[in-house]
Amino acid sequence: MSERITVLATTYRPDAPEFSREIADTILRRGGQVRVVLRSSLTANSAVAGHAQWLAERGAAPRVVDRLPLHAVLIDDSLAVVTEDDQDRLVRDPVAIDALGAAAERHWERAVPVTPLPGRSNRAEQVLRLLAQGLTDEAVARRIGVSVRTVRNEVAVTMTGMDAHSRFQAGVRAAQLGLI
Repeated sequence: MSERITVLATTYRPDAPEFSREIADTILRRGGQVRVVLRSSLTANSAVAGHAQWLAERGAAPRVVDRLPLHAVLIDDSLAVVTEDDQDRLVRDPVAIDALGAAAERHWERAVPVTPLPGRSNRAEQVLRLLAQGLTDEAVARRIGVSVRTVRNEVAVTMTGMDAHSRFQAGVRAAQLGLI
């Protein structure tokens, strides 16, 4: 059984092995590693978002990135399946595997972890969307009927949950995660 699977997902196919919970669960239960990098546009798909949440709950938190040039699954750094034009190609050449592994590592390092926001609520989502529209804290508070302090608290909790050091960084991460 494989010990390490790395997935670079540019598209979603419900029947694809890279989105199989059974495969991921088997690898994780045996102490293996599952790393998934998703193109950020995929997180708008509820099935992909649910799979990402499921992985995160099992300690295999996937990551998202804006640009991903290829769709591939690397298995134990010895085999890869690359999907191009809806055709899967098996790659066994060690030089090609090394190149794919290096590319996967670069994407993994620059990707943003998908983590659920602690205490994420409809109000937190409303605050994020309204701030993304350019409203001030005061205008957001008036619009949703809460105090300015509540809005600022929601922003602070969101920033902490996203490990963001500024409101701008939180906004960028929220957009990458498909929250706004």
